[in-house]
Amino acid sequence: MKETAFDDLSNIESYLESDRWSNISRKYSSHDISKLRAPFKTISPISENGANNLWTLLNRDGEFISGLGAATTQQALQMFKLDYEVIYISGWQVAAESNSGTNTYPDLSLYPSNSGPNFVEKINNTLLRKMIESSKVTIPPVVADAESGFGGVYNVFELTSQFIKSGVAGLHFEDQLASEKKCGHMGGKVVIPTHEYINKLASARLASDVLGSPITLIARTDSLNAKLMTSSFDERDKPFLSNKRSPDGFYPIVNNHEMAIAKSLAYAEYADVIWCETNTPDLGFAKEFSSEIKNHYPDKILAYNCSPSFNWTDKFTDIEIANFQNNLAQMGYALQFVSLAGFHSMSSAMYDLASSYKGGNMKAIVDLQKHEINLSKEGYTAIKHQQEVGGDYFESIGEIIMGNDSELLSKKDSTEETQF
Repeated sequence: MKETAFDDLSNIESYLESDRWSNISRKYSSHDISKLRAPFKTISPISENGANNLWTLLNRDGEFISGLGAATTQQALQMFKLDYEVIYISGWQVAAESNSGTNTYPDLSLYPSNSGPNFVEKINNTLLRKMIESSKVTIPPVVADAESGFGGVYNVFELTSQFIKSGVAGLHFEDQLASEKKCGHMGGKVVIPTHEYINKLASARLASDVLGSPITLIARTDSLNAKLMTSSFDERDKPFLSNKRSPDGFYPIVNNHEMAIAKSLAYAEYADVIWCETNTPDLGFAKEFSSEIKNHYPDKILAYNCSPSFNWTDKFTDIEIANFQNNLAQMGYALQFVSLAGFHSMSSAMYDLASSYKGGNMKAIVDLQKHEINLSKEGYTAIKHQQEVGGDYFESIGEIIMGNDSELLSKKDSTEETQF
């Protein structure tokens, strides 16, 4: 029997009728999707498999996902080895470390827009190779930051498509003005009208539907701490805006608290997960926000950023901090992550080593190796740095092609084999 084409309406309608979409609205039809679909799938199964896995993880009863932001591929690999359920990719860390430009940047959307997809693809390729080398049968889903989409609905569609082709499982967009985009914990933020952001969510979902990967779409609002909005056109936004204009020509926000909740409720119909970016780790607001969303959308999943942009050191007792994420989980925050964990761990570790070694103190290197040897007893393998980055995989290629007796094999006489 001839297989039905991927762009056939029956295929698309079957996809849209899945229980997966029971609480999601779309602004377009199956005919619209068909106009843009190829007659066969054009993506690898990494994104689709990861998306299905992520959705299952997010919908477990009484459990939550706790992830760390990876600033480098090797950091993602260490999480993979420790069986982390998800890998989080922060746009801040892409800007600061893993962008494809020629500099590091603050979180102002200054880096090339394809940097995030390229970084996700590199991570997935690395984890796939390590999965083959190990006894694992899958890789963790990747949740990535798409910033404000680097433009309008066309940019959002294209960026989402790039991320899906890189193997992403979940993607979040924020409701800031793309041309003035700031980190959620910086000043100068300008948010866009509700209808404009919903169009961006619809564009991201359309890209997902066209490619056939049911990624988890996360709507993030920055309106809780933004000062300005571009326009007062949307009636849903007017109650929270001043009639006066700022010196930059925007409308000042006069009631952030209520605006953040109202916007999130409007987004919930179109997004799988809702996230309100905050400036402090405030369980009181987290509870209020959850209650408001859950009163209207009882099954809506929430996300929370346990950000290192907060100074956690003087806010909680040891018991309170130990229970912090469990308390959030009880409120419905099933997706939690420490967005900038990679940058801070990487920078502080290298500073510490460089400070100890400065002037030629080789004991600092010896102490580092001792630390790695001790970690090796717990499953750490990067002390053998060649094999950590694919040495064993390519050695297998050499053995297959040249034979086990070849003197050209790289592991023969390797110090990793004789000394570690």
